[in-house]
Amino acid sequence: MRYCVYLRDWYYNSGIVGFINVLGENEININKIKKDFDAKLEIGENYIEFSTDILNDFYEKYKKQVFDIFFDIDNYKERIDRLIEKIKNSSGKIPKKLLQETALSGKVVNSFIEEVVGKDLNKIFSGQNVLKEITNVKKELDKFKNNNDVYFYLKQKNSNFIDYFLNNEVDKRICSYQKVKEYIDKLNADNSPKNKSQQCYICGHLKKSYDFSNAITQVLGFNSDNSNWIWGFKGSKVKICPLCALIYTCAVPGMVFIKRNIKGEYKTFFYALNRNTNLETLFNTFWLFKNRIEEKENQEKPFYTIVNEITLEIVKNKAEAFFENINFIEMAENSFGGQGTKSYNVYNYNITPDLAGFIKSLEDGQVPRGGYILNDIYYDIAEEILKKTVDMTLNYSDLSRYFDYYIRSLELHSKYKVRYSIYTVMKYILKYILKLKGGNMEEQAKIVGKAFGNGREVAQKIQQENKIKGIAYQLLNDLKIADRNSFMDKYLRLSMSYGLEIKLGGNKELTDLDNFMSFGYAFVNGLLAKSSNLNKEEE
Repeated sequence: MRYCVYLRDWYYNSGIVGFINVLGENEININKIKKDFDAKLEIGENYIEFSTDILNDFYEKYKKQVFDIFFDIDNYKERIDRLIEKIKNSSGKIPKKLLQETALSGKVVNSFIEEVVGKDLNKIFSGQNVLKEITNVKKELDKFKNNNDVYFYLKQKNSNFIDYFLNNEVDKRICSYQKVKEYIDKLNADNSPKNKSQQCYICGHLKKSYDFSNAITQVLGFNSDNSNWIWGFKGSKVKICPLCALIYTCAVPGMVFIKRNIKGEYKTFFYALNRNTNLETLFNTFWLFKNRIEEKENQEKPFYTIVNEITLEIVKNKAEAFFENINFIEMAENSFGGQGTKSYNVYNYNITPDLAGFIKSLEDGQVPRGGYILNDIYYDIAEEILKKTVDMTLNYSDLSRYFDYYIRSLELHSKYKVRYSIYTVMKYILKYILKLKGGNMEEQAKIVGKAFGNGREVAQKIQQENKIKGIAYQLLNDLKIADRNSFMDKYLRLSMSYGLEIKLGGNKELTDLDNFMSFGYAFVNGLLAKSSNLNKEEE
């Protein structure tokens, strides 16, 4: 049998990428995959066509790939290393708390350790020489260089742990991986619908067989009970064919999976990239993002990676990126899933040609770095600002908030601790707003330069830091509500009090709101320059 699959929605497209990844066993060179399968696999501009002959070992390849995605041998090694360190620091007698923590280390963890050394951690801790046995566990785990080593070790042992692990990590979280074999078996039979009522809801070509339910995807799945009020269809109509079911199930290896530390708790996140372009470009974009996001320094800042590295590289290297949208989809684990299942919030960020143009205009050092600490919680400002950039919600209120944090941090014993350059933040947000509105960037640069210098002049005349901060607060309050008259009144009084030239108004600041806001924030920034530790770039 031979089948053809076309690009459709973003989740389906992730499935096509995942399908190719499984076939090629994570080969990143799509031309090599084409060559290996020859006429049995055709990868066109917006479709793949394949013979079912290539699916003979697909199920085993799929299992191996999803095991590699979710199993983390390095995490097990780190757990054991931390455990050994705690035992050594316990001065002979192991604390009861440590015994309890070990007992609660998880069934999956204990099952794997039992597979490797014949005992789980609970039994080891009930023995006489705990340190010696834990050290032996470390020795055995260190033999595994990567997840593939673990997989082949378990396969040689004919261990049940692979299925046990996948049942816990895939079936209960994303989709029924075991149904892949069933889908393949059905694809070797006749799937032609006899009439329209039997047609697949997704492709409309093959015979429908499965509810579009959690078995296919817990991320997007609906069961037959709620399909009517969500989609307006009867449950019997919202069914898909085994081919579409297979493709949706392959979305797992077609997305990037990471665990992120959110306020001390590790949460599961999936990221997908979708582009209105050809399939090869979509495939290459996936691998570009996957390789970048898997670098440890990028794990906690996916939006920084997607904007400052991935999109920037795509846009600069591909002129057609200006004429296409790039969708960046984040699936974040939430706490509303039923027992034994996971539930996800799905966020779709659309990088338009205008936004791509802004990203291309960025130069080195223009993306804000650092963060701020509020109530002992650290917030990464690059990730925060870039998320709003991609979401296209960054505006003057954000700039006002960062100024507010900055001024508050200058107070003695302040609970606000700022580790970012307010000058860099200001320039980025002002440029972002103006670029997306189609304003004059050269004129804005002149306004920011003269206003910043003007603010410094006023600060040098005032000299008193508390007075400077008080004036900055008042001006900032005017900027929050874009009150030009009130700001102008305060500005004129300051200028006349100290005999300084009036710089406001020379570049249409009184008639153009964006010009006024650029002047206002840059002026406040200049005022604060004397009171703060601005870096050499700002000086």
